Amino acid sequence: MMDKWSLEEEIADKQSERTYIDAYPDIEKFRRNDFMRYLDFINTDFLVKRKNVTRLIDNREKAQHYQETIRKKMQISIGPLPEGNAKRAFVTETLEREGYRVDKLYIETLPDYYATANFYYPTDAKTPLPALLFLCGHAPEGKASVTYVSFCVEAVLNGFCVLTFDVVGQGERKVRKEGNDDAAWMNPVEAHCLLDQKLSLTGEHLGAYMMRDNVKALDYLLSRPEVDSERVGVAGNSGGGTMAAYMGAYDDRIKAVAPCCYITELRSLLHRIMAQDAEQCLPGFMRQGLNHSDFITAAAPKPYFIGAALFDFFPIDGVRDAFIEAKAMYRLLGFESGLELYVSLKGHGLWHDMRENVLRFFCRSFSMAFIENKKIDYEQLPDAEDLQCEVGDVAASFKRKSLHHLIRERAGAPHEQSKKKLPHGFMRDRLMQALKLPQDFGEPAGAMKNSLCIEEDGTFAFEYEAGRMRITGAWRQLTERPGCVLIAVGETELENVLTAKAGEYEAIMTIHPRGTGPAALDPQSSFGLFDPETASAYNARMLGMTLQGMRVMDVLMGISRLRQLPGYEHVRILLHGQEEHALTALYAAVIAEIHDVCLKHLPVSFRAFQIMESHRWKPVIFVPVLSQAFDVEDLLQALRPGNIRIDGFLDPMKHASL
Repeated sequence: MMDKWSLEEEIADKQSERTYIDAYPDIEKFRRNDFMRYLDFINTDFLVKRKNVTRLIDNREKAQHYQETIRKKMQISIGPLPEGNAKRAFVTETLEREGYRVDKLYIETLPDYYATANFYYPTDAKTPLPALLFLCGHAPEGKASVTYVSFCVEAVLNGFCVLTFDVVGQGERKVRKEGNDDAAWMNPVEAHCLLDQKLSLTGEHLGAYMMRDNVKALDYLLSRPEVDSERVGVAGNSGGGTMAAYMGAYDDRIKAVAPCCYITELRSLLHRIMAQDAEQCLPGFMRQGLNHSDFITAAAPKPYFIGAALFDFFPIDGVRDAFIEAKAMYRLLGFESGLELYVSLKGHGLWHDMRENVLRFFCRSFSMAFIENKKIDYEQLPDAEDLQCEVGDVAASFKRKSLHHLIRERAGAPHEQSKKKLPHGFMRDRLMQALKLPQDFGEPAGAMKNSLCIEEDGTFAFEYEAGRMRITGAWRQLTERPGCVLIAVGETELENVLTAKAGEYEAIMTIHPRGTGPAALDPQSSFGLFDPETASAYNARMLGMTLQGMRVMDVLMGISRLRQLPGYEHVRILLHGQEEHALTALYAAVIAEIHDVCLKHLPVSFRAFQIMESHRWKPVIFVPVLSQAFDVEDLLQALRPGNIRIDGFLDPMKHASL
């Protein structure tokens, strides 16, 4: 008798039921952090503003107008996909199994840039057949993950063709960690964030590159003679669920949609586990008033299946809210019966019951009979070696580039502008635009002026947006003689900033920008997929902000509060920062026109991050389009002539750079 599902899946399934709820962070404890509270405030503002819009949609005409609007907004958030003439596909080998075949192939998605893919199709079936584009989640094995292979085999033995491929950073497209150890591969989340950070410097993002892969894979699927182009669906789990939702809203060649373990409500997700990785956090997505349920509404009238899991780390209460809202939109648009929800009593994953319900959905959508007994031996499924595309002479016959290679090509030659000084006003405006700061910035609405109250122990706090965010710091009076105030950005020990004789400064003022110092996020604040600073940076990106811009604004507000103190209206200021904080100090100096800076271990250039394959810097430094506008030397030039002290440059690996 055939196994019902693989032993590997059974073990993982039971573990997920036990652990996912227990692994939730201690939300109340972590939410006492000032910066976490601030993020909650602005995320809740987003939800309230959005609900005030959607609750007014009460007829078909309004629903149609809303659908048209969100489709346009999604196009803006995804942005233009990278371009290039890429039409080639190479089958390297065909795997023969009982009842089906698997073509192992390379699909060119950009010039000389390929996705490794598997195309499953029945051996003896009358064509054309319905087909599924199956998009992989964050499994290191990519297309060879046991639950993904299980789904592909189940679908092909039910009369479907299936195309699946390795996402960049997974399977045969893994990204190597620093060093030369063949076994040192990044996990998919690390790889996605690294590549996205490098792309962001030229104003791009990984989500657009993944969508390009998806679209070109769909092109190939539709080119196969076995496929009925009017019966093509998309499915995926976790990160693959993200991409399935994107494709369902983006490409009208898709006729039915089934994202699993992804759809929820954003504010609920951000409150519980913070933002997820790169491609799941589209630039400006929340700023435009979009939420997960909008992917569903945008796809109407396509048949739509939401797969969810009760014990998932994607909040189940958010699934409920997204489903209710999308169901109301489908009802107004006249397609209420087209939206389905299935909740598995398991954890995060494409387990056997979820797979069966997804397949039944596609059978209903494409007028196919569901085959109950497919006689699958799950212990004899094709494995990674069986499905590997890099085999034979064909794989060795054509040039293949990595995404690292494409990014280096886009970096181009060293910045020409660094050879001459740019007008300060131009630099300031471009910098503020990149940091997402308003050109007429000043005290934010509700900010409390003249509120820099220094306590007896030298500590102080002021509010950025009254009642929402406290910026803390410390003050040390060194002499009563008028002189220069040194503002240290992000330092925790004042002794670290005494870079010259104490008599040089009248006082030292330390400012801890958002998410640093006492407001630094607990490493466990996120679900554990990556560090909380990465999560908060992506949260800011969805809101149309930058974490770096927030921190620069905190320094600018600190300068403003200092100059409101009697006797300090025209005081000379020297800004100091080290490593990541050196960039924050440099940006604040350019914007506030402060020409005295002391910067320790400044990054040597933005371009260097595009050239090197890895880095050891915190994600806050990656600001979209920075390397297109200028480089580090351009910013330093904007402060000259001035008292500029540079205590060493570091390369992306934080090694000393000459």
